[in-house]
Amino acid sequence: MKYAYADPPYLGCGKLYKQHHSEAMIWDTPEAHRKLIESLAAYDGWALSLSTPSLKTILPMCPADCRVAAWVKPFAVFRPNVNPAYAWEPVIFRGSAKRARFDPTIRDWVSASITLKKGLVGAKPLGFAEWILRLLGVTPWDEFVDLFPGTGIVGKTFEEEKKLFRGDLV
Repeated sequence: MKYAYADPPYLGCGKLYKQHHSEAMIWDTPEAHRKLIESLAAYDGWALSLSTPSLKTILPMCPADCRVAAWVKPFAVFRPNVNPAYAWEPVIFRGSAKRARFDPTIRDWVSASITLKKGLVGAKPLGFAEWILRLLGVTPWDEFVDLFPGTGIVGKTFEEEKKLFRGDLV
């Protein structure tokens, strides 16, 4: 099976990533997100991170069988004059692997604090990366692609879990 995770610059937030990527500003257009979603059809399952304000724009672009999960942040950034705080982020996902009755039930939410001082706005924590893999039902035999690697935590987590499963940690 082929799975993908996409964490592009959030709609309207391209300026936060200009120093990291010359084409960051294209993500300020809904059309860029629409094209990304269309490209995700090449995968058996996928997950897409986005901001709460952009959910109403991006979700209608997705296939009807998509679901919305939540990354809940017990420790989040509280901005002046933003109340209530944005303390969760949606994750749209599609095509998670079928599970047997005896497999553990995966929640459609995870509680994981934000990361600090990673050098990249929006860097995901380890607990989030582990949850994305479980949410999709990714196994060590699957192909998994982190389309916007940023700090690389999601792809690294997949590679480490493959090593642990096979018992070939160096």
